[in-house]
Amino acid sequence: MPDSMNRRNFVKFASGAAAGTALAGCAGNGGGDGGSGTTSGSGGGDTTSSSSGGGTSDGSRPLEWIGPAWAVRDGQADKFTEMTDISVNVTTADIPTTQQQVLSGGQANMDMVSSDSPGAGAIVQDNDASIPVPVDELDNWNPDLVSDLFTNPTERLSHLGEQTETVLDLLWADDEQTEMLLPPHVYNFDAIGYNPTQVDDVSTWSALFDDQYSGQVAMGAVSSIAIPETLMHLLDNDMIDADIGQLNNPTEEQMDQAVDFLVSEKQAGQFRSTWTAYGTSVNLMASEEAILGDLWQPAAMDVRRSGTPCTYATMSEGVQGYRYWYGGIAPLRPGARDRNNLDEVYSLINDVHYGAWFPGYIQNWGYSVPHYPNQELVRTGSDESGEGMGPEYYDWAYEGATTYTSISETQFESEALFDPMEYEWSMEEGDSASDGIARDSGPIEERIDRIGFFQIWPDNSEYMLSRWSDFTSA
Repeated sequence: MPDSMNRRNFVKFASGAAAGTALAGCAGNGGGDGGSGTTSGSGGGDTTSSSSGGGTSDGSRPLEWIGPAWAVRDGQADKFTEMTDISVNVTTADIPTTQQQVLSGGQANMDMVSSDSPGAGAIVQDNDASIPVPVDELDNWNPDLVSDLFTNPTERLSHLGEQTETVLDLLWADDEQTEMLLPPHVYNFDAIGYNPTQVDDVSTWSALFDDQYSGQVAMGAVSSIAIPETLMHLLDNDMIDADIGQLNNPTEEQMDQAVDFLVSEKQAGQFRSTWTAYGTSVNLMASEEAILGDLWQPAAMDVRRSGTPCTYATMSEGVQGYRYWYGGIAPLRPGARDRNNLDEVYSLINDVHYGAWFPGYIQNWGYSVPHYPNQELVRTGSDESGEGMGPEYYDWAYEGATTYTSISETQFESEALFDPMEYEWSMEEGDSASDGIARDSGPIEERIDRIGFFQIWPDNSEYMLSRWSDFTSA
């Protein structure tokens, strides 16, 4: 183990990984909030590697990039190679395996890592395993053209109270915001997915515990996700003593209350099944064994692609809002510098992920980008990476507009079967159809207004994991 490694934190996070419930999406894939290296959605610590083509430059080649499959897609590496003629070897692994590989010496022979907000702390905060990124190296990071979700979360998310401090702590290395610990490239606002042919409109996490859906709920069994979702329900129904600022970093007593409640619900038969693997959540909903669950948005899209209707909920304002997380890319220490690839990592972040092409690519899985306010680039522009989204796709994804084409003129029988990958988006300005198809969950500014908590790895994680076994064994 490198001398710079904080052994206590390595053991802390490694033990969480071994528990199999460490982080958001640690056992899923298919574009979910975390993922194993396979496309099957099975769990475990397996990794897979793939390499884009390309030539060589001054640094060691190929570039080495590790992270979960939803964050390090081959399409992103291929785009970088297309733009630079520099090859990239992508290693996909679930988040606990990513942590273990990086923190047990991998940071010396890898250039960059991707993780989500709960998984990144072990690398970019608690151990000296990454290099902060100066914003001056990112030409496309213009504070005036980046969402204030990242530049000013204290005001934009003021309703979250103390939770905003955890956003700032993970993202920025300094108060002046000159260096980023984990430059964001994707994020989402997770909600409930439901079958609209069998479930009335839902907008709160309380639906997971509603007696009318007893035995028909697919309940996620990742502790750092399920506990805050449950706390939102308990707090909103005056069943615990807490405030919204504590939801993403609860006390041991609050964890006890959440776990005890979940155990009682499980024993009462509320859940059709629990899931940790992405594919399991898709199969439960696609087969209609379950009719609602705390799904990731890409899973809801895959349910649709199976032929089963699935709507992604518009969550309520206040305590029971969306579960917000973000994923990012960080250069590894000492690998990126010793391998002479620091500038190449900056280029991958800036030229690919903060360019015109990436927003449309990643929206196919429901994910948003930090620089969406830069409409001249993202909506109607182009750069070396390619074309922007175009007005129809952008307005659908970010503004809450409907498609230009009426639903009756598409191949989709209902909005709950709409697939953005299969729709032909117009690159020209047009008019939204009165009976066109709208994006689930509404405009992005309304989604931000309705965030209920920002997901991190809580301080009481060891206690959380020790109590979580009570739920999984119930």
